[in-house]
Amino acid sequence: MRRGTLIATVLAGIVVFLAVLALYLPAIWFASFLPAQVKCRELGGSVWHGECLGLSYQNSELGDATWDLSVGGVLAGRLRGEVDLRGAAAALRADIDTDFKGVGELRKVTARIPLDPAVVPQLPPNQRGTVTADLPQLVLGAGPAPRLIQGFIEIRDLRQLGAQPMDLGSYRVDFDGATNDLGEVHGKLRDLGGPFLLEGTVNLQPPSSYIVQGLIAGRTSQAESIVREITLGAQPDTSGRSQFSFEGTY
Repeated sequence: MRRGTLIATVLAGIVVFLAVLALYLPAIWFASFLPAQVKCRELGGSVWHGECLGLSYQNSELGDATWDLSVGGVLAGRLRGEVDLRGAAAALRADIDTDFKGVGELRKVTARIPLDPAVVPQLPPNQRGTVTADLPQLVLGAGPAPRLIQGFIEIRDLRQLGAQPMDLGSYRVDFDGATNDLGEVHGKLRDLGGPFLLEGTVNLQPPSSYIVQGLIAGRTSQAESIVREITLGAQPDTSGRSQFSFEGTY
């Protein structure tokens, strides 16, 4: 075999080896890159098609996670594929098409996430509940922050713990997948039962602020007392409901 042919053969072999290695990069090789709060009891498969059995976040067990990503998408600078988390505490699945900063689109999103400070540290320490979502389309801008939402999000069985425990009810926000010229996302808010009668809107404003406003009334004397605190004693309308509004950032 001539020298030129031998070199070409060796180079071709190296290219094939690197291609196979790239296609089957073991996920466990990248375990050290996981955030400190995230742990996997067992990490298997490849970077592109793998699983994290016994996923936990801040020592809270969430379930088993799997992912199936497009190698071609990654080479083009995109994360394209499907992610799935199944567990007693939480569940989440979505088709993803984003860049590495999270900007892009999620489709067929379904979720069940516990409202627990152990999982979501920003929550008040004495409140519990469950968030469920069914979003056929979710477009994310820089941040990442929602820029278009189609579907619904529910807060179920919200309750207060501690010295004065109280049922706070269940609520739903419906999004129609539309945005206005300012890039704002609007959702319709309503209660699903519980101590508060509530109807209003949720307005998400770029880059990362929100306004929630509407009408609220208490179905019980204890709830009505809380309404008076929330609305600073504002007089109710003829239907017995009072206006409320609060805003913040996310």
